[in-house]
Amino acid sequence: MKKLICHGDSLTAASDLEPAFIWPSLVAKQLQLTIINSGIAGDTTGGLLSRFYPSVVDPHPDFVLIMGGTNDLWWDLDPKLIRANVFAMTCQAEHHAIIPIVGLPPPLVIERARHQDFAAPDGGYEKCIAKLAELVRTLARSATQNEIACLDFYHPFFDETGAVQGRYFLEDGLHPNEAGHRLMAEKAVELLQRHFNFS
Repeated sequence: MKKLICHGDSLTAASDLEPAFIWPSLVAKQLQLTIINSGIAGDTTGGLLSRFYPSVVDPHPDFVLIMGGTNDLWWDLDPKLIRANVFAMTCQAEHHAIIPIVGLPPPLVIERARHQDFAAPDGGYEKCIAKLAELVRTLARSATQNEIACLDFYHPFFDETGAVQGRYFLEDGLHPNEAGHRLMAEKAVELLQRHFNFS
């Protein structure tokens, strides 16, 4: 059976939900695919890069889905640095004969996040939101240029008016709820079937 490692942060770890209802588990149920969840809450792309060898190369999966950047933006880091970290990981994956997939992180519901007791982004919510949109654009463009599959978890969360659909998120406004994870699983299954012929 083919193996996929999902390498990311809390959007992959999803520790606020029951493991059976998070998108990696839902994908594993739908496809003939072994999935290992390598998400760590709060991790940055620098952290993902630093643990890429033990978490991804050593287990040597057939595929790795790399998704991060939201925590970097919370610290007001430059999207160019995030993109460099992500594509350094894709290069390492390809060097070790692992097929990389780049994930585009979901948006945020800032109206909810503002009312929580955690610290706001270093650059403020508006700047964080703008930089996330920029990051998504540049990751998608770079993935296309490098002929790497790109899994879009960003755009499906918007409605036809361009507003983020809050019904898919937990009260913190940052993390998808069970409905959001079902949506993410649907998009992941579509991509894997389209690009890699999973049935």
